[in-house]
Amino acid sequence: MTEDPVDGGRMTEAPDQERTKSTYSLQWNRFRIVRPEEDRATFRNHTGLEPADLAGRIVLDAGCGMGRYLRVAAEQAPGLVVGLDLSLAVEAARAVAEQHSAAAVVRGDLLRPPFAPGSFDHIYSLGVIDHTPDPAATFASLARLLRPGGRIVVWVYPRERPLIEWVMDLQRLVTTRLPLAILLPLCRILAPIGGLKRRMMASRSRVVERAGVALHVATIGVSMHPDPEVRVCDTLDWYAPRYLSRHTTQEVAGWFERAGLEAIEDLGRDPRFFHHGQGRGVNLAGRRPATVDA
Repeated sequence: MTEDPVDGGRMTEAPDQERTKSTYSLQWNRFRIVRPEEDRATFRNHTGLEPADLAGRIVLDAGCGMGRYLRVAAEQAPGLVVGLDLSLAVEAARAVAEQHSAAAVVRGDLLRPPFAPGSFDHIYSLGVIDHTPDPAATFASLARLLRPGGRIVVWVYPRERPLIEWVMDLQRLVTTRLPLAILLPLCRILAPIGGLKRRMMASRSRVVERAGVALHVATIGVSMHPDPEVRVCDTLDWYAPRYLSRHTTQEVAGWFERAGLEAIEDLGRDPRFFHHGQGRGVNLAGRRPATVDA
């Protein structure tokens, strides 16, 4: 058992993240997905960062997985971009880092990051905080790593209508209990449904389009990504992890406010760079004040 001191010296047991470790160790070493055009568009939309923002800066990719966005950031020649991940996905990410002198990879927990407060100029965490046991606490732990004037951006799954939330929870009640050795082949079997949903929902026929929506609700976790291999990976990413929370914009903005951040902006309102594989989510950025009032 791992124990950490908290307020008042009380000891708390670290949350069980074994399923998270095993899921992403499998996923990101099995699916070495690199889609340069999509990755660059997603990075620029979800972080709002340009090469000039990264030059000479120290950057944290919080939950780097196999290094899709670590690669993009490192290509833009920052001073240093550090990838942090809980799982053995770091093995795949290190293969990426070896190709870029500006990149490094560390294995560790976002709830207890192995860095000193004030270590980073920029932090981004895309689709990761919502897979942690306590997203609000995870955000707070990352925000403490910002230097004065530093900026953090997160992307998390959005909360849906009650009926959709109920379907999601019901499906995941089953799938999160399946062994990964069973779930991965099942995701491959289900993946063609994602392509069918995509075609039906794009139909000019109102009847076909509505039938596609109904099929989508019934199979909500099956990805509709246009790339079949990414579709399998994304479907596994939805059904396998023990933790998968969904949030409102107001809730996430509250994380920023409680961390004392300012200049909070919604990056999800107006994507600047289009790619048909991008998903919808809550995507906010904010800064630590450059100075602190006495």
